[in-house]
Amino acid sequence: MAKAIKAGQLVAPDGLVGVYRVVGVSPDGQTADIEKFDVSKQKSLGDPIRTVAMNKLTAYNEDASQTAARIVREATTED
Repeated sequence: MAKAIKAGQLVAPDGLVGVYRVVGVSPDGQTADIEKFDVSKQKSLGDPIRTVAMNKLTAYNEDASQTAARIVREATTED
């Protein structure tokens, strides 16, 4: 059985592009509120999407190559 998704966790929702952060979970654990999250800047990017079904959320795991590419991109790009 997969680990339960909880508030503060990064997820990749089915049908949406990008990484999102869980900002809240319903008391019954069936739905969650999520908001777009910029992994490289480690900050949220806007209004939450309300009541997304938990079975549509997958925990986000950044692999080593993604981490390395993000670090290089951050080091070479100025805001």
